[in-house]
Amino acid sequence: MTNPASLSFPEMSNLMAKMPTYSQYRSAEEAADAERVFRHALGMMLKECGEHLLGIAENKAQILSSEMEQMIDALVDRISLIFRRLDREGAVSLVGNSAATIAELEELDTRLILMIEEAMNLVRNLETDVPAASWFQTDADRLSFDLAVFSEMTEERNYLLVLGWESEFQWNGGR
Repeated sequence: MTNPASLSFPEMSNLMAKMPTYSQYRSAEEAADAERVFRHALGMMLKECGEHLLGIAENKAQILSSEMEQMIDALVDRISLIFRRLDREGAVSLVGNSAATIAELEELDTRLILMIEEAMNLVRNLETDVPAASWFQTDADRLSFDLAVFSEMTEERNYLLVLGWESEFQWNGGR
């Protein structure tokens, strides 16, 4: 059985207030700024997840098995991949039919917020005073799966916003 949501009302309100309102974008610059704010808010919550996992690994180092430490490393690596995907820069434009793309983006944003809430809950279930073995048996795989889906949804947002992977390398298309 899962615990009730441990994300505080201010945390959720803050994140929801930063959700982009795509239909109100009037310029590519305004869109990029709004995207940056939302992506930063998501990234900060993921950063908190990663820091919590690393803190547990440091505080329970004598109790964790090597498999458990490897799982924490894999989870942190997944979070790092999501960071790279959230950190894409570039001119934001919408793919295809604007109304359909906006509806899809809004659905993705809502799902990302729900997933970040679940990820935060799962990570917070792993506390220094709780036996780690039970968390690794029940929550670690679920968190890994959720982070993989989160990463895929982030990439889908990037596609819909025409933020290609090449922006990770800061290629300016010089000749």
